[in-house]
Amino acid sequence: MAKKDKIDRDRAIEKAQALLENFSKIKASNKKGAKKYIAQQGDNINYILDTDAIDNDEKFDGYYAIATNKENIVAEDAISAYHNLYKIEHSFRLMKSNLEVQPIFVWTPKRINGHFVICFLAFLLARHLEYKLAKNEIAASADKVRDALNSLNFAKVSLGGSLYNIKTKAEDLAYKILRILKIPSPKNITPVEELNI
Repeated sequence: MAKKDKIDRDRAIEKAQALLENFSKIKASNKKGAKKYIAQQGDNINYILDTDAIDNDEKFDGYYAIATNKENIVAEDAISAYHNLYKIEHSFRLMKSNLEVQPIFVWTPKRINGHFVICFLAFLLARHLEYKLAKNEIAASADKVRDALNSLNFAKVSLGGSLYNIKTKAEDLAYKILRILKIPSPKNITPVEELNI
C-alpha cells in the first residue's frame, strides 16, 4: 500500500508541476487531486509547489487515516463512527439501486411523500431480513435475497375442470428465508381457490 501511495502521489506531483506551467488552469477554490500540492504565494497570484503538503502526505504512506473534528475522541470510537458512516452510505446505495428510489415519476407532494414512505418501508424490511439472515449465519446480499424470493413461483394448470397452482423449483435460499421468517412453505399443488383465501 505504501508503494501504491507513493506512485499515486508522484503522479499527482507531475500533474501539479504541469499546472504550474499554466496558471490559468489553477482554481484556488478547488484543492483536489494534483491541486492539493499547489500553494498560493504572497499576493495570491503566484503559485508554487507545496512541499509541506507533499511531506505531510508522505508520512501516511501505507496507512489509512480517519480525520475527525472531535479532540477528545478515542481511536475505537472514531473507527466505530466511520464504520457506521459506511453503513449509512451502503443504505443509500441500496435504496437507489435495489429499491429504485430514483427517478420518481410523480410530482404532487402527496404522491412524492407516499413514494418515499413505501421505499423506506421496503428498505426497513430489507434491512430486517438481512439482520435475521445474518443472525442465522446466512450471508446473502440484497440482490440474492430478491432473486431468491422472486424464484418462488407457481404455474397455473387446469385438471379435470379445476384450476391448480403447481409450485415451481425455487432457490434454496428462498426456503431458508421462509423458515427464518416462520412463513409456511407453499404446498406443491394447491387449488386456486385455496390460495386465493
